[in-house]
Amino acid sequence: MGEETLRDRTYKEISNGDYLDNSQYMVVAVSLGVTHFLMEFFYIWIGCTPMIIINIFSFLSYVVSVFLISKRRHLMTVWIMEAEIFLHVIFASIFLGIKCGYHLWLFGTFSSIFLPFFIPNLSKRPKKQIGVYAITIVLGFEILVFLGKHGYLPTKYNVDENLAEILYYINAALGFISIMIYTSIYNQRMAMKNEEMTYVAEHDSLTGIFNRNKIQGILEAEILRKGDIKEGNLSVAILDVDHFKQINDTYGHLTGDSVLKSITECFKKYRDKGLIYGRWGGEEFLLISPETISYDEFGEMLEDLRMTVEALQLTSGGETIKASVSIGAAAYEEGLSMDKLVQRADERLYIAKESGRNKVIVG
Repeated sequence: MGEETLRDRTYKEISNGDYLDNSQYMVVAVSLGVTHFLMEFFYIWIGCTPMIIINIFSFLSYVVSVFLISKRRHLMTVWIMEAEIFLHVIFASIFLGIKCGYHLWLFGTFSSIFLPFFIPNLSKRPKKQIGVYAITIVLGFEILVFLGKHGYLPTKYNVDENLAEILYYINAALGFISIMIYTSIYNQRMAMKNEEMTYVAEHDSLTGIFNRNKIQGILEAEILRKGDIKEGNLSVAILDVDHFKQINDTYGHLTGDSVLKSITECFKKYRDKGLIYGRWGGEEFLLISPETISYDEFGEMLEDLRMTVEALQLTSGGETIKASVSIGAAAYEEGLSMDKLVQRADERLYIAKESGRNKVIVG
């Protein structure tokens, strides 16, 4: 079968993190610390005493940042690094002149602080902080350019024109590179956030498997696919946990939830074989057969699943709980709607329950 006929088997675990993980924050802090360590030799070489002193504090700020990152104080670390870059840029532009291009770093600083402003559900306080700092960066850039253009900045430590031109190109490149890197990180984070939201919308919060909307959508797509492509088989089953209300009433809802999760774990035994499953509602689950097996083979898989659940060793408060399931199945026939197909499986589930439970009815 072609790629377009592949089923949706998106069982994924979604990582939930910050823009960077702890090790990445550490890499950033160490890299910037090493950069300032090397810059110290440059400032000594050109004899700019103010920047020699200022850069020592810059370097020490990254030593502090590394310590804070080791304690996972990421937010405080970010603000320290943002403040250090901003102040270093201001002082470097004042003492070395805007011809060196240090003020161009503010573009990268602006992107790193302003993009998070658009994070969904960001609370008012960080939005206000971001807004104030973003305005500060813009004003800082405008003031530096104005003062530099009109000759109001000190010139004692200005470097010669050739070195200033080289520094300008280097700082411009670094500024744009920082924008590219941060924008890439931001887009990656937003993609992760969207994936997380999709996951929550499609999965049951208790068991972690597909919820009713998602599994129903998959079944509808399978039926449409069968209308276009005759290859493969399609069968469904509805599984119901026997005497589930009694379990809840006797042992409590937490135990009932534990039973549901334990049964869900049994489904994973057949996932690699192509079984797709989701929570249909309450203690009921919808199972969609692998397309590579016949209806009879699907029945054998369901019987094996029933015995796997029956063999579960569940306890609550020192008492052993015996869980069992009843299953009704139906095979897709040409022209059959999703509702009719599920109804057939549901009717056979009813027969399984009425005839003693803990059995599979396939026809």
